[in-house]
Amino acid sequence: MRNTFFTTFITITLLLSTSAWCNDDSFYKTREKGWFWHETEPEEDEEQELDTVVSNQPVVSEQSEQPEEMIEINAEWLKENIPVLQMKAINNPSPENLGAFYSAQRVMLDMSSNFAAKTQDYFRKEGNFLSEDHRRPTESFMLNKFKLETHKQTKPVLQKVSSYGGLWFFYSSQCPYCLKQLPVMRSLEISGMDVLYVSLDGGIIPGIPEDKVVYDYNGKVAQDFNIQVTPTTYLVSKDAQHFKLLNQGSVSLPKMQLSIFQNAYAMDWINELEYQSVKAIKGTNTLANGNIAVKASEIDDPAVLQRLLEQKIDLSSSPIGTPFKGIKR
Repeated sequence: MRNTFFTTFITITLLLSTSAWCNDDSFYKTREKGWFWHETEPEEDEEQELDTVVSNQPVVSEQSEQPEEMIEINAEWLKENIPVLQMKAINNPSPENLGAFYSAQRVMLDMSSNFAAKTQDYFRKEGNFLSEDHRRPTESFMLNKFKLETHKQTKPVLQKVSSYGGLWFFYSSQCPYCLKQLPVMRSLEISGMDVLYVSLDGGIIPGIPEDKVVYDYNGKVAQDFNIQVTPTTYLVSKDAQHFKLLNQGSVSLPKMQLSIFQNAYAMDWINELEYQSVKAIKGTNTLANGNIAVKASEIDDPAVLQRLLEQKIDLSSSPIGTPFKGIKR
């Protein structure tokens, strides 16, 4: 029984396989190919597919890449960005923000130190004629000599001013500042200035000579001269036609003298040489003939202004040296 079942199963299987094979026409149609049924695709199709892939790829520029722009950390950049970095560090004092701010500050300080060192070297050499020392010494031993010489010139110039006019000193007997100002006025008298003391309240301050006091009983003079505080001092011409306000309030002797000389010079009571001789800071003649003018074609030349000032500045009144013009042969 078992053998019969097995024989029947094999017979049916063979019949089905033969029938399926016979019904498949493609096999017979391609039987010439034999066993080479795993054929490769045509090469033409591969090339077309390759062209499609290449055409879909992005085109790479053959031009070389440009170098990235570099930003110079110069004075302009620091001036603009240090406040920004500082605000960032204040708002958020992280190590990064603090580092950025103080690094920028360090660069700025180093640049400032370099500028100061180069400036000192410049004034020792090429720019000595521009030095402020030619107007007022900075070294102590020369400064003391300069002050002494200026003081010596004060008395003769004051005497000349006194030949054109004198001082009107408006005071009040109840004013403590008028009392403090009195020694200054007495010193000017000793130097040759005429002083008239005008009492606004009818009183007298001890130490003022009575023969030099006048009284403004009705307040008309105080009103005419617009007296707002005491003491107030005016420079008045001898013909009482010119009045110049010197000071309102109590001031030192040098300041009072300077005010006298400035106003006397403005009224042509003293000349330029006399005025320069009593100034605490000597003037220069860079603007003596008006503003400085430079040709438009030369304005960008960094040396043009220095050359121009070298021709204009007069060091004949320098308190630290005598100009040398060369030896005449």
